[in-house]
Amino acid sequence: MNQEEKSQQIALFRYSLIASAVAGTFEAPSIAQHFRNVAARKHKRPDGKYVSVTYHSLERWLYNYRKNGLSGITPKERLDVGKPRVLSDNAIDRIHTLKEEFPYITGTAIYEKLIEEGVVNASDVSLATIHRYIKKNGLRPADRYQEAVKAFEMEFANDCWQADTSSGPVIMISGKKTQTFLISFIDDASRMIVHAQFYLNDNMINVQDSFRQAIAKAGLPKILYVDNGKSYDNLQLQLICASLGVVLAHSRPYVPKGRGKIERAFRTIKDGWMNAVDWNTFQSLDDVNGALSAFLSKKYTNSLHSALNCSPKERFLRDYDRIRHIPTEELDFHFLHRKECRVTKAATIKLLGIEYEAPQRFIGAKVKIRYLPTDRSELFIFSDDDKLLHTIYPVRKVDNSKIKRVSIDYTQVGEGL
Repeated sequence: MNQEEKSQQIALFRYSLIASAVAGTFEAPSIAQHFRNVAARKHKRPDGKYVSVTYHSLERWLYNYRKNGLSGITPKERLDVGKPRVLSDNAIDRIHTLKEEFPYITGTAIYEKLIEEGVVNASDVSLATIHRYIKKNGLRPADRYQEAVKAFEMEFANDCWQADTSSGPVIMISGKKTQTFLISFIDDASRMIVHAQFYLNDNMINVQDSFRQAIAKAGLPKILYVDNGKSYDNLQLQLICASLGVVLAHSRPYVPKGRGKIERAFRTIKDGWMNAVDWNTFQSLDDVNGALSAFLSKKYTNSLHSALNCSPKERFLRDYDRIRHIPTEELDFHFLHRKECRVTKAATIKLLGIEYEAPQRFIGAKVKIRYLPTDRSELFIFSDDDKLLHTIYPVRKVDNSKIKRVSIDYTQVGEGL
């Protein structure tokens, strides 16, 4: 993992601790109390270490995020925030190993083992330091094995969206049988499917494309609740949600609690439409998606929902004034993928097999690139503080060959030059 990736991971870790405050989804009576609750718990850093954070750090990160977005909480130099400096990495690793092997081992016994094994010196590390580290990082038995499980029902539209992918029908495209996949986003409070679309692949790019269209139509959710598949658990989606100020929540592996609404919606689509259609009549994804849109409009979105006593659309529109909408051009900015590339001596950048022309002043330097994965006709060079510096385009070598070069008459050049 390079320096850029480490900085991104730390920024996303910090965002995960303030995300509820950003989105306004915390349960405490105030942000101050919420931060006190967060500061009182253990937190697992991207490197696997358990750390505690202070109330004032959370306040500072929230202020910087609101002021400068994700770049405001991205470390520029230090990457050891929250790491106890008295204890070495070796000592920390050994503490966690001992706790894994002996869950009920005492802090005193750990301290004695560390000294006995030569991991720490009694003159440098005190017993109080070990006890303090165990307490702050939640390594006591009561902390390690206690888990809160809460059922939830969102009060307002766009408080939470659930998303998932389901296998779709096999259709004939250009004479070939082709598997389709249905990616869908549903609002928890209203049960309205804010966007659903068939694709030829179940991958993160299509999930993000569907998510972008859902936001464009229905506004911004506070929480996105998804499973742990690669399409939904990846760095780019984390960066997108952090940029938007959306809390990205994952269900526990193999325990999809809370995602029953999206599963029920898939069943409604299959029982009410997919299982009663002759798929041999469809020859393209556009045909399938057009038919899906018609079904949702006639049989789902505007129909009476038994749990709501009204239609999903009516329930969603009841909270319309509370919903935040984002202009299309601003929305596209949040969905740009991020990558660091080095500019070649020929002033070009190669990304996913395509060469782009870069400004001469960046030759030999690493630059921060952003791009829309569904449209790579242009790339964007950004500064460290999220300012757009340049828009660059694919190399057009034929056109470059026709550029008139300036010739130099060396007979006119002075001898002293």
